[in-house]
Amino acid sequence: MASFDYVVVGGGPAGLAAAGFLAKAGRRVAVFEGRPRPENVFGSYPVVLNARGISALEQLDQVVAARAAELGMPVKELHIVPNNRTVAQVKTWGTGIMRDQVAFILQESAEARSNVSIFCEHKLVELDFKSQMCTFETPDGSKVTIHAPRLVAADGSFSRVRRFCQEAVPDFVASADPWGFQLRFMTSKGKADSAVDAANHYVLGDKGYVCQQPDGVWSVSLRVLPESDPDFLTGDVATDDRVRQLRDYTQQYAGFAADNLLDEAAYQGFYECRAFDGVVVKCSCLNPAGWICLIGDAAHAVQPATGEGINSGLEDAAVLGTMVLEHPEDPFAAFNARQLPNAHALHTLALQAREKVLSPPPRTQATNIMVTIGLGIGKKLNIIEGTMQDFMLGEKARTVGVKSYAELIEMEVRQTRVLRPIAYNIMRIFRVPKEKPPPASIKQVPPPAAEEKEKQASATTATTTTTTAAAAAAEAAAATTPTATTTGL
Repeated sequence: MASFDYVVVGGGPAGLAAAGFLAKAGRRVAVFEGRPRPENVFGSYPVVLNARGISALEQLDQVVAARAAELGMPVKELHIVPNNRTVAQVKTWGTGIMRDQVAFILQESAEARSNVSIFCEHKLVELDFKSQMCTFETPDGSKVTIHAPRLVAADGSFSRVRRFCQEAVPDFVASADPWGFQLRFMTSKGKADSAVDAANHYVLGDKGYVCQQPDGVWSVSLRVLPESDPDFLTGDVATDDRVRQLRDYTQQYAGFAADNLLDEAAYQGFYECRAFDGVVVKCSCLNPAGWICLIGDAAHAVQPATGEGINSGLEDAAVLGTMVLEHPEDPFAAFNARQLPNAHALHTLALQAREKVLSPPPRTQATNIMVTIGLGIGKKLNIIEGTMQDFMLGEKARTVGVKSYAELIEMEVRQTRVLRPIAYNIMRIFRVPKEKPPPASIKQVPPPAAEEKEKQASATTATTTTTTAAAAAAEAAAATTPTATTTGL
């Protein structure tokens, strides 16, 4: 086998983009991917390329960016719809596209370069840290060994390279915490007279996500808690009773999808769809062995609610390409210095998003909803320029500029430092329970009369706008907590 300057392990979007940037910098690159080349790009899952990801594609090749825009579809708004009630509409700027469509575009671009070689169905089985030799298993069971002067690990959330580094590098520490939930999908062409706008994406509170794929098929993903959710969400066989309960559940939490998008085949198909899960990753450094660099999900896997998985991976590839040109003597050390703070900030975002998905206590859930409403009011009154979401999924990232994840975390803390405690205390006034309610058979203890009077007096000082927002938040939380109005504080 020929010699290469860089070996990239992982042929997903991040790995293929990295190969493109490295080749653009004049390096000889080999990409090894364990899976076969995808035959059906619509067999993957939908993602949104936001300004961060699109900017990386534009830096790589304007033709690649244009191709992604051509194959995808624009996303104009993100609607937050917990319990069938829209509580926020966020203007967005991005391209809805399938994950494997992005990989296909990048693979075509990489294969067009004479200094890139791509080997599919080659699974990494061994790393020799002394000789820097990589061994791959081929489709026929034979093994191929290649020297890697520098290795880019883009092999995903369950990265083998990262695991090998944990075993061989004493000072390297990495955590991979489970999402704590699974995602299962229903797909359907939708009804001919559907009034649901395909240019919008819909977040079902903590229950799931609805969007249209570029092929015109609607995707409805539902969050599943394997340890606690009822049988109709966790089961694998489409019995009549399960399908009926699934239909009722969808009507309760995503009525617009049940009424306009889903047919009987979609509900049946839910039980044929494998459940997706994953991990949230944090690494102590991104260049654990000097000659190895971790990027994308191998470095900082998130969970879908962040919307940043593919975009952060593409950004990593672009930054790596820049570091190779600016710091050719040790590009991986330069990459680590640049991206590690952002990787850790992204981990914080991922944990925040995970907590929102894992059915937080009613008061926390209602507080989150009211904070979202409050920030929206702040934007309308020009008190704030934009929220963290505006600079992640929104057009602000395009017009003002992409902010680092560390900057986004600081912005969110600054904007909610006062708002969040106020929202939390208002939820106390509305008697939204602090903890998840016990079974209905357990008698609830009412609050003391004096405390109740104090709450009523405080409530009269709230403005009409705040009261309306609080009521909406409390109602949204109460919809998932039938005993909310009778549970003590």
